[in-house]
Amino acid sequence: MTCPLTGIQVDYQRSSNYFDYDLQFFGNSVTIFLCDHCHNKISLKDKNHIIKGLIANNKWPKRSFVKLNSCNATNTINDSEEIVFPDIFITADYPKTPKEKMDNLFLSLFNLQTVDGQGIDVDYKSENIWIKNYFKTPEECRFYLIGLKERGWIILGNGFSLQITHLGLNMALELQEDGKNSNNCFIAMAFNNDTKPYRAAIKEALSNTGFKAIIIDEENIDSDKTIPDAIFAGIKKSKFCIADFSFHNNGVYFESGFALGFGIPVIYTCNTSHSKDAHFDIKQLQQIRYSSPEELTKMLTDKIEAWIQ
Repeated sequence: MTCPLTGIQVDYQRSSNYFDYDLQFFGNSVTIFLCDHCHNKISLKDKNHIIKGLIANNKWPKRSFVKLNSCNATNTINDSEEIVFPDIFITADYPKTPKEKMDNLFLSLFNLQTVDGQGIDVDYKSENIWIKNYFKTPEECRFYLIGLKERGWIILGNGFSLQITHLGLNMALELQEDGKNSNNCFIAMAFNNDTKPYRAAIKEALSNTGFKAIIIDEENIDSDKTIPDAIFAGIKKSKFCIADFSFHNNGVYFESGFALGFGIPVIYTCNTSHSKDAHFDIKQLQQIRYSSPEELTKMLTDKIEAWIQ
């Protein structure tokens, strides 16, 4: 069978309502449970490379139940995360714009050097380079390497050798300080006495995964800043956002939409007691639905480890 997610041939087992098979890229192995009703309707066409990149970079769950957003099938697979298409392309953490592709490639090259100014051998035809950097083909990877040369960030030598320039070294520092490369996470949620245990649960999940929570009512806001300005600034300097729709606070809808508009990944959560009243716009989004603080911490920790780190 051809895997509709990656376009490669796979050996599978079939149960009553799903196909079960493994995928592996560069040592990262995942198990896919593909909904029987959806398998021949999922057509990613030119987006297979994104799924390969997510798996290669360990940003795909180890076990996932895959279906379309129009499908009502229930995930009954233990310890698996439900992946809904095409929604996943909105929420997954990967470079989406030409600028993000170039920045991502450059930082991956920067991380290959151990000493400033050293020569680096990079074979853009190697799958370890172009697939891990989310390119469709080796030629697209080469195109972006030439772009880095044109910017003056790298020197391309003969063959596959390159060197990062002084300008490039300074640019690497700027990119590392950018929100998308930071360890910050903006939390959008209703703040009241009922949500305090869940705020603590979210902060614990972030601590477990090495991230810092940005919560506006805990920030020291400069006197010349308005709260909306502080919110926008907090989102922009964050790698991702957690939006909890419990209590259906209008600000959460707005802040999560603002984050998505800037290409910042958003993890959606909601208490099960509030999920049935969720706005129709978010009902189709992949959400972590929890019933206790402990459950939220566990599920959110797993989600961050799978999608963000």
